[in-house]
Amino acid sequence: MTKASLPAVGLLALTVSLSSCRKEEISAGKAGAPPPVLAPEMQVNRMVNGPQGLLAARKDSPVHWQQWEPQLLKRAADAKRLVVVLVGSSQYPGCLEALDAIDRDPKCVSRLNGEFIPVLVDLESARECGVAAALLSEESKSSGLSFPFLLVMSPEGSEVAWRPIICGQPNGGDFRDVFDKAIDLVTKMWTEDPDFTLRNSKTDHERRLKQIILPDAVVDAAGRDAFLIRMTRQLSSQYEADIGILSGAGGLFPLGSLQCLASSANDPAIPAEVAGRCREAVTGFGKHVLNSAMVDPLDGGVYSIRRGNSWELPLPQRTCMTQARAARALVSLQASTGEARPLEVARGAVKFAEEQYSTQDGLFSNQRQPAPTNLRNLLWSREQIDAALTPEEAALWKARCGVQDLGNMAMEADPMKEFFRLNSLSARVPLAEAAAKAKVDAAQAAALLESGRKKLLEARRARTPEPAPATAGAASPSFRMVSAYVALFTATGEAAWRDKALNLAKRSREAFSKDNLLIEQGPPVPEAVGDARAFTYALAIQAALDLAEVTLDDSWRLWAGDLATVVAEQFTDKDGRLLEARPASTPLTLPLTDRIMLFDDSTAGLMRMNAARLEALGQPPPPEMAKLARSLPPLESQPVVVSDSLLAASFSRSRVIVELPANPSAEWREAAAKLPLDRIARRIGKGATAKILRPDGSTVTPANPAELAAAVATTRP
Repeated sequence: MTKASLPAVGLLALTVSLSSCRKEEISAGKAGAPPPVLAPEMQVNRMVNGPQGLLAARKDSPVHWQQWEPQLLKRAADAKRLVVVLVGSSQYPGCLEALDAIDRDPKCVSRLNGEFIPVLVDLESARECGVAAALLSEESKSSGLSFPFLLVMSPEGSEVAWRPIICGQPNGGDFRDVFDKAIDLVTKMWTEDPDFTLRNSKTDHERRLKQIILPDAVVDAAGRDAFLIRMTRQLSSQYEADIGILSGAGGLFPLGSLQCLASSANDPAIPAEVAGRCREAVTGFGKHVLNSAMVDPLDGGVYSIRRGNSWELPLPQRTCMTQARAARALVSLQASTGEARPLEVARGAVKFAEEQYSTQDGLFSNQRQPAPTNLRNLLWSREQIDAALTPEEAALWKARCGVQDLGNMAMEADPMKEFFRLNSLSARVPLAEAAAKAKVDAAQAAALLESGRKKLLEARRARTPEPAPATAGAASPSFRMVSAYVALFTATGEAAWRDKALNLAKRSREAFSKDNLLIEQGPPVPEAVGDARAFTYALAIQAALDLAEVTLDDSWRLWAGDLATVVAEQFTDKDGRLLEARPASTPLTLPLTDRIMLFDDSTAGLMRMNAARLEALGQPPPPEMAKLARSLPPLESQPVVVSDSLLAASFSRSRVIVELPANPSAEWREAAAKLPLDRIARRIGKGATAKILRPDGSTVTPANPAELAAAVATTRP
């Protein structure tokens, strides 16, 4: 069981001892105070109307879980209770198990309902809570950020105590010990002297506010270029070819780093030797990870995180966001390396998303109904494979995946031999080589592989039925899928992908617009809870700009500009910080935004890219976003966690602008639409000829649409 220390205010409570005289004074003070009033809505579980996913799945919990909305602080003040916030996501192993452990423990349920205002938060809809958990974990010098994360807040909204809640046993047998240790001290302090808790938590909160860093500094072009080259050089050097990892990425599938390396390999402003190393890294690492178990060989879906130090043991939680993000990044890889595998995986990821996450309303949810983590269901014994397949199919699959009687898990993946005699399936061996090893006719290998895949997938679903699908879409995955479709259109030239993008974007804009704002999910989700965060706006702006590039329809560019204005007006504070949530929609009063890639793309990085793209399309973003586009992360940042901001800086510096003639023909439009998304902006000019405006200030004039792609392409020395 991993433990994190309580913050200083919690430890201080250990030394607080009140004299009998002081206790009498407190009692006298309490006697004249109005009695606690617990509102009726606080006495029931309100997850029945919770956003789909982790929250809605707890609608039958005996805990009186409340929604994460500003009104809960007033209700907590009226009830004279502390607020206990449990932050999690069904993407993270342990979150569902922890909630199940609470529900099974009558004493724990009684404490939450009788002593606190219990609040359940899903990171999918309240991203600011994940950023706060990271900040507080760093402050208390925890061993690392993990979920579920418990935060105790005062009725004034100040942070009182916090720690991750990690159950060491599968049945949650040690949960009570972890939970009690997390809240016993603050409960005692609050019971004996609530004013002490209010004063000290407010003082700590005000100190914390002063320590939150100001907006990133705006730099000139020379500073940006030096930063970009240095960070790109460092990122490329972090690839360790002998063990197939990208140092610093941890267990996350580093899609952002792969896209950044791929883009840098084609950046004419990056020194040739650095660009060469980027190409080597993205080619080698791409081959390694795309042929690992992170890409499911049975259903084509992509996993977002691994367990341990091997890509052969992914964690089973998958989301629509991961599939769409993978498709967008892998199209960049294919453009850089020219190899077929990245595009093949991108197609498979989108197909998996359509099969698993599309909803009846023509949108996308991020996940199916949550289910507990069970790694063994992803693994296979030799006997299970033999039972599911014909002898020829089994021989081929075992050869391709390196199946062994004792299991094929490397020591770093399974140091405790927890999965002894079990095998992870992945494309470890090329098909031709596997066919020769299995003594299978090479001409029949592809058909045998496919027939075996279908049977293994059916067998896996039989032993592990898939959770029920969500019934309604959400904004973030829907907008992200728009960008995935657009990326596949530019990579393949197949008009069907663009049609899908356009149809989905129209549905999403209609479903998730509320006046000039966006919502993450509509009714019955409460209005405050459904309010979209800045990250969702970043995805919507990106999707609109992607569509503007491949349709040359100005209405999408204008909508992207309108959303950028909303962000500038609603999601920035007096110091110019970009905020993750509108103050009207969150009880958290810390001015936080996702600045580094805690959950893959960061809000700041995406907004930087969007601002740079708006400028290239001739639509200056609001001043607040323009500053963000010209700013850089702190110089001491690790490139792995700011690779999206590196992409934004690269796009801003090295973007080619394709200016079509006025009233362009269908041939000009189609030629421009099929250009790659990265580093190329398209717009309609006022002249009679097409122009290509290069970053160095030079201009190229293609004679006809057929010459456009060749004229845009940059040839490296």
